[in-house]
Amino acid sequence: MALDFDQTILDIHTGGAWKGSLEELFPHIRPVYAKLITAALATHEIEVAVVTFSCQIHIVRGILDRIILTGGIERNSIKGLGLVGLDGVVDTSTKIPIRGSDRSWKYDGSGSTDGKQPHMASAVEELESRRAGEQQQQRSSTNNYNNSTKTTSSSSALSPSPSISSSSPSSWVPITRSTTLLLDDDHRNIQHAINNGVRAIWFNPKRPDKLLPEMMKLV
Repeated sequence: MALDFDQTILDIHTGGAWKGSLEELFPHIRPVYAKLITAALATHEIEVAVVTFSCQIHIVRGILDRIILTGGIERNSIKGLGLVGLDGVVDTSTKIPIRGSDRSWKYDGSGSTDGKQPHMASAVEELESRRAGEQQQQRSSTNNYNNSTKTTSSSSALSPSPSISSSSPSSWVPITRSTTLLLDDDHRNIQHAINNGVRAIWFNPKRPDKLLPEMMKLV
């Protein structure tokens, strides 16, 4: 799920030049997006990325951290999602890629470069890389477990192997154009996405209540 930032997650447009404090932006977080992001992450099945033309990535990251911190997710669940960084501080950078205009990334693929298409493609590359890392880690853990059972008693060897949760690599759905959804207030970005075979919904900033009904039409 790829989300725009200005006039989408936020109810204002920062123009990529916000000069106020991060705290001053918190009241502008749209409740519908706060709920959408936290619900998606809590399912362990929906990946989230933010795609924006803003260059103020630290502002975007601060907003995402705030959403998770105040989104009603229990602290233990936040830790389970891998959203707690150093000193117990919420840190969404390990879970939610951000692609903006800060020149911190580059897309060299053969896909479309119109609108938010390169942003989404680059975010998918990061998510797929993370998946590969987690898959390798799970293989290592499984191998270590299997090797350890060889030296245990017969009774302990009958213990079941570690269970695989719904968020394990074996249950991941490949990220493709057809499994990606862009939510954006800019008609042009929506049209570029649709032309490229990506699902997309135009978000009407004046009618945020229409978002979830529009999303349900895709189910």
